[in-house]
Amino acid sequence: MKKFVLKIGILLFLFSLFATSCKTTKKLSNDEFLVKKNIIKSDNSEINTDDIKSFIKQKPNKKLLGIVRFHLAVYYFADKFKDRRPIKEKKSAARLAKKKLKQGDKFDEEKQLKKEEKRVNRSVREWLKSTIGEAPVILDTNLTNSTLIQLKLYLKSRGFFQGEISKEIVYKKRKAEITYKIKSGPSYKIRNVNYLIEDSQLSSYVMQDSANCLIKPNDNYNEDVLVKERERITKNIKDLGYYYFSKEFIYFKIDSTMGKNRLDVFLGIKNLVVNKKTDKDTILKKDHSRYLIRRIIVYPDFTVSQNDTTKNDTNIIYIQQRSKKSKLIEYVFLQKGSDYRVKPRTITQCVFVKPGIYYKLEDVNQTYQRLSDLKIYKYINVTFNDISYDSIKNPQHAKELECIIQLSRTPIQSAEWALEGTNSSGNLGVAGNIVYLNKNVFKGAEIFNLKLKGALEVQKVFGDAKPTDNIDQIIPFNTMEIGAEAGIDIPKFLIPIKQERFPKYFKPKTSTRVGYYYQKRPDYTRYITNVTFGYDWKENAFKRHILNPIDLNSVKIYPDSAFLARLENVNPNLKRSYEDHLTPAFSYSFIYNNQLVGKSKNFVYFRFNYEMAGNLMRLYNFLSDSLNLKDTTYQIFKIKYAQYIRGDIDFRYYSILSPQNNIAFRFAMGAGYSYLNSSELPFEKSFFVGGANGLRGWLMRSLGPGGYYDSTGTSFDKAGDLYLETNLEYRFNIYKSFKGAAFVDAGNIWLSKPNSRFPEGDFQIKKFPGQIALDAGLGARFDFSFFIIRLDAALQIRDPKMPEPNRWVIKNATTKKINFNFGIGYPF
Repeated sequence: MKKFVLKIGILLFLFSLFATSCKTTKKLSNDEFLVKKNIIKSDNSEINTDDIKSFIKQKPNKKLLGIVRFHLAVYYFADKFKDRRPIKEKKSAARLAKKKLKQGDKFDEEKQLKKEEKRVNRSVREWLKSTIGEAPVILDTNLTNSTLIQLKLYLKSRGFFQGEISKEIVYKKRKAEITYKIKSGPSYKIRNVNYLIEDSQLSSYVMQDSANCLIKPNDNYNEDVLVKERERITKNIKDLGYYYFSKEFIYFKIDSTMGKNRLDVFLGIKNLVVNKKTDKDTILKKDHSRYLIRRIIVYPDFTVSQNDTTKNDTNIIYIQQRSKKSKLIEYVFLQKGSDYRVKPRTITQCVFVKPGIYYKLEDVNQTYQRLSDLKIYKYINVTFNDISYDSIKNPQHAKELECIIQLSRTPIQSAEWALEGTNSSGNLGVAGNIVYLNKNVFKGAEIFNLKLKGALEVQKVFGDAKPTDNIDQIIPFNTMEIGAEAGIDIPKFLIPIKQERFPKYFKPKTSTRVGYYYQKRPDYTRYITNVTFGYDWKENAFKRHILNPIDLNSVKIYPDSAFLARLENVNPNLKRSYEDHLTPAFSYSFIYNNQLVGKSKNFVYFRFNYEMAGNLMRLYNFLSDSLNLKDTTYQIFKIKYAQYIRGDIDFRYYSILSPQNNIAFRFAMGAGYSYLNSSELPFEKSFFVGGANGLRGWLMRSLGPGGYYDSTGTSFDKAGDLYLETNLEYRFNIYKSFKGAAFVDAGNIWLSKPNSRFPEGDFQIKKFPGQIALDAGLGARFDFSFFIIRLDAALQIRDPKMPEPNRWVIKNATTKKINFNFGIGYPF
């Protein structure tokens, strides 16, 4: 009954909003019209209508899901509440007068006005209008005329110098529909690109790079391209040592007098303009100067109140280091005391600026980035002082810079704890974590972290419908996990090769992790130990490599006898997943991500993972003569080790439609093969689908393999050797931090070989297209910038476990079959 009342209440609220939205124009005066729609009609398909829309001054009120103007409806719905603003304003004025009289000269009028304004606006009516509501967009012909002017300028910036813009407004039922008509005229194309550079040395550098010029002959004239070319040349010139050069020295001239809709572009670079020393009224022009780096001074313990001068308590320490080309580089460290808080070599490995070479803007940017990556500095400042010699006495070393690097550390140690509720495939629980962090444990920006974890959860016993066997009569949980993990990240390669031999842009990192976990469930008790040692580096801004030569995982398990009996009845192969095993793996990952921070451009993410295990152990058995070819499995430390190869790829494409709307696509596939010492993949290395980040119409590990149908209804985790999944998601903004999504998921898992226990579970080329599962749904996301809370609701559309005529299960869909998924962050 309560659910019925709740549904009726929601429907009545939505109906009242809808009814209100239908009456929005009735509150307008006779000469007011609500902007209903903007239409753009262009006679030229080359003109980007999305760009045109951005110049329109008045845009219609937003629609929720493109159907109803929800925010406008809320704005008018707020008027149903009594307007208490006049009363509040009178009371506010009285309070202000009283405070002013009482405080006299100490009265802060600006502060008090802001405070009172908040109090006046503190009402349900004002809150609805200012947060959720949106005021009606009423037609203003002055703004439409301003739009025409802006569109005219836009056409000229795109080479349509003879373009014409007109408007037509259709009034109907208190609403206005504006049509902007564009007659582009002919587009002007670039005939030649000419250079007007006064500085001969600078001219030679620019001309050498002219092949990379963004302004191309026969292209349409486009001012945006000119702006980008100016920025490109400015960066290149600054990278050549021209410290004081800026984009203001670059200008363009356009000559369109030759006719035939052609024009010439003249790119000019002005010389420096200075006043003559002997006569300040006389202006001189001089060539731009290149600057060498003479020395680098580092303040490793800089404070804001500190200046650049050396104080009595400051030690001057000279650090010498050889570069990749065996050139000796000297750094000057000015610090308090003689004890290093951070090893100088750790800092110098992050400094790309070098004495004896010309100033380069890219080196400065890389220095900022690398020092920031150390995660131990809250303040980083790289500046330059002009310490040029007298150009007459020292003509060969006339222009030099002194690089100043100021560093201020963050708190090195921290500890935090967190208590959270969990929901794993419908199993409720509670978890707690305690994390200790030390960002400079050996004075080399090494990050040490220690994590203690504990969790309690209610889980179903294998094959049973309900959770049973609580840990304790008082504690309403039947699953417990306790564990600890320690790790350290070192910002360099731990190998017997000098770090200077590697390019600094590699951003190398050596990571070590050791973990131990105890798990107690109704079905079994398990002890898990893992050890990982590996390297992480970047080939360039887009490519990253992760190499783990040691990836050791040991599982010691004590299963319940009744649990083993149930496994034997369901699937003897699954029983092997609950045996003691050791996984001595070697893994490698390659990641490509061309996303540009701060820029809304389409981008691609690609990840390839490869893993193999057991081969070195097998070789050890062979060399130690312990290999008995009659045996099928072998052990190390009395534990069977796994032997397999495994690989998977994850490709994602993100299409940015607008700042508020985008499309995300993912295609993923993987395969694993066990051999010699293993008859199947370890369960934790198998593939699975379903859950909040996969096929959201199914619970995690509940789908597959292939077209397998479990007639017994026994609940157990499904896993496979082959994996295929694709997802398509449209993400859109609803209101501020509240966002929505519509998605479709497809995929499945398969076994690599036929198995009598899993009929239709193996991969067959002819059958696998018909065994693809399909779901669709809607999602809500709350974007808090630093994290995202997500709730997705999905319905199964096609279920491969059903017989062929009945696989399209969407026709039998009901609200009870909706699968809800809660997650943190986007699914991909």
